[in-house]
Formats: sequence, C-alpha cells, structure tokens
Amino acid sequence: MGSIFRLVTRRIMQAIPLIFIVITINFVIVHTAPGDPTYILLGEAATKEFVEAMRARFGLDKPLYMQYLLYVSRVVQGDLGYSILRAQSVSSLIMERLPATLLLIFSAMCISILVGIFLGVTASKKPYSLRDNFATGIALFGVSTPTFWLGQMLLIALALYAGLFPVTGLKTLRIELMGLDYVLDVLHHLALPAITLAAFHLAFITRLTRASMLEVLGQDFIVTARAKGLDDRAVTYGHGLRNALLPVTTYAGLSIGLLFAGAIMTESVFAWPGMGTLLYDSLRLRDYPVLLGIFIFVSVMVVVSNLVVDILYGFLDPRIRSD
Repeated sequence: MGSIFRLVTRRIMQAIPLIFIVITINFVIVHTAPGDPTYILLGEAATKEFVEAMRARFGLDKPLYMQYLLYVSRVVQGDLGYSILRAQSVSSLIMERLPATLLLIFSAMCISILVGIFLGVTASKKPYSLRDNFATGIALFGVSTPTFWLGQMLLIALALYAGLFPVTGLKTLRIELMGLDYVLDVLHHLALPAITLAAFHLAFITRLTRASMLEVLGQDFIVTARAKGLDDRAVTYGHGLRNALLPVTTYAGLSIGLLFAGAIMTESVFAWPGMGTLLYDSLRLRDYPVLLGIFIFVSVMVVVSNLVVDILYGFLDPRIRSD
C-alpha cells in the first residue's frame, strides 16, 4: 500500500501545475475569441454608456492579465464565478446539469467497455473467422461513423419512424412517475444517447482488446498454462484477459475527455439536459465564466480519471508498484 500511496501523491503533485496550465490556455482562448457577452445580453440597441457600465460590473473592462489574476484567485478559493447571462453561480449551474451528463457518460462507458471487451475476446479466439469478421465490421463502422450523424440516424429510424424510443429529453414530462416506473422511463430515454456516445469507444476497445489478446495468447506463460491442463475458459479469462486489460484500462481513463467532447454533440441531438448542452449554449452566447468553469471541471475529471487508471495499473501489474 505504501507504493500505491507514493504513486498517488506523485500524480497529484504533477496534476496541480497541469490544471493551472489548462486554466491559463482556456482563459486566453475564451477571452480572445470574437464576440462580446454584454452586447448579447443587452442587445445592439443598448447605449455605449450602459454597455461600459455592464462591462465594468463584470470586470470585462480591466486588462486581460488583471482579469486572469482575479479569476485564478477566485478559483483557488473554490469560486468559479457568476454567469453573465443566467444570473446564477457557475458552480450551481454545473451541479444542476452534472447528474444528467454523468449518467450519460457512465452508461456509454459501461456499454463500450463491457461490449467491446466481449467482442474483442470473442474475435481473438478464432482470428479471421466469421465472428472475428463480424466484430471487425462493427468496429470499423463505429470508428468511421460521426457521432452526430449516428445520433440523427438512430433518432429518425428508431424514434420518429419506428416509435420504439422517445425523441428527446431525460424523462417523460406529461405524467409524474415514481419508483421503478421512473427508473425505467429514464433508461428508455437514455438508450439511444448512450448507444450513440458509446459507438466510437466500443469500436476502439474491441480492436484494442482483440490485438492485445492475440499478443498475450501467443506468449510462453499461456502455452505453459495450456500444457498444465487448464481449460480454455480459465486460460482465456484467468490468465490472458487480465494481462490484456492494461492497454484497455489506459484507454478507458484517457477517453473521459473524449466522452465529454462527444457528449456535447450527443446532448445537442437528443436535447439531453446535461453539461454538453450548457457548454454549447454558453459558447454561442459568449458566457465566459460558464465556459471556463466547465473547462476546469472537465480538466479535473480527466486528471482524476488518469489517477484512478494509475491506481488500477498498480493492482493489475505489480511491476508498476515496484517501479
């Protein structure tokens, strides 16, 4: 446990300056982009004096470096700022939308990992067989299909024409559901967005698992395990899969940022009330504090997910603990 604790401590110390670098880059990009939120808030007909007064109220009249120093000092204290257009704190806005986004991302990750590993292991047992070609075809389709296009096609085919799934939203608004009925209703609304978001990552994990399993199953310790008389299931899952999961674990951790990025398009297609929709609206309306708050939150999530991957690596591969 001491080696794991040292690993976690070292990663946290490396993550702190990384987060500040991300804050700096995002701050410069957002504030140097064209557009002024005060004109969007007040309209083009507002007088110059009124616009200047609003800019002074939100601190937009100060030099960029002063805005940056003030913003960083607030972030260190846990204050992500106040939305210019929504009259609400950024933290409360993120907390309102976070559960829906986490539900979507967690569901998509579970689908991509479980189904991807299953297809990858199945394909690796008999390379170039019919099931291997089937898994490869699914992987190629998932990798080459844009998320927004797949979401629209699923929406048109299965929701609009077939009527099997709801068109938009997180839940049915016409009636009040409770208990199990509410859970089933949310899952019904969640199915298409989760499949859409999971498609690319499922395909990548399938190919990654297949390649890793083929490499592991050809090593000497697998031959020795078979020679000892172990059945195929014990060799494949007990010996082969555990060693083949290392690159899959790495990708799962690194894909957190990609899932957040994909959630923006997915939530826009399905009108899912999460952080992706909030980010899109804030970008369109130049709501700087909300944009920066979401960027910081996502950056911290990516750092934490990589930290979890490092810990899992330590349990999966004892050599990493010793290093």
